[in-house]
Amino acid sequence: MEVTYKININESYYRTLTDRYYRQRPFIFRLPVQFGILALVGATAFGLFIFAPLGTRVVFALVIAASVFFGGVAATKWGIYQRFRYRADFGATATVTMSEAGLDASGPHVQGKWDWAAYPSAVRYPDGIMLLRRGVIRWLPDSALLVGTPEEATALARSRSALRELT
Repeated sequence: MEVTYKININESYYRTLTDRYYRQRPFIFRLPVQFGILALVGATAFGLFIFAPLGTRVVFALVIAASVFFGGVAATKWGIYQRFRYRADFGATATVTMSEAGLDASGPHVQGKWDWAAYPSAVRYPDGIMLLRRGVIRWLPDSALLVGTPEEATALARSRSALRELT
C-alpha cells in the first residue's frame, strides 16, 4: 500500500504544522500554559514587591500578565514562522510517499528516503497525520492526498509507528 501527498509548503502549511505540534505536546509544554505560568509569576512578583495602593498593583499586575501571556504566545509563533519562511523550500511543492518500506520525499530543493524507524511516533488529527522524532516534524495534511485515503494513511502509520489520535 502506498499513500502519496502533494504538499504546498506555504504560510498556511507552517502555521498548521506549528499549531498541531504544540497541541500534541504534554499540557505543561503547550505555549499558552508556559506563558500563563510566566505571566502568573511575573504578576505575583510585581504585586508583592511594589509599594503602591492595592488597586494600582492589581491593575498593573493584570496588564503585565496579559502582555506576557498574549505577547509571548504571539511572538513565539511569529518567530517560528519567520524561521520557516526563510527556508529554501518555502513556496515550493513537495511530494511525499508513505509505503510499507518508509517515506520518500522530493521537491525542488530536497530528495530523501527514510525508514519508518526514523519516525517512531505519529499523531492522527482530524485533518492529517504528524510524524515525529526528536527534533523532526513531518506534517501530512489530508487535503494534500494525491493517492490513497486518510484511512489508508492512518492504517499505514499505525502499523509502522506508535500512533495516537487527537480530535
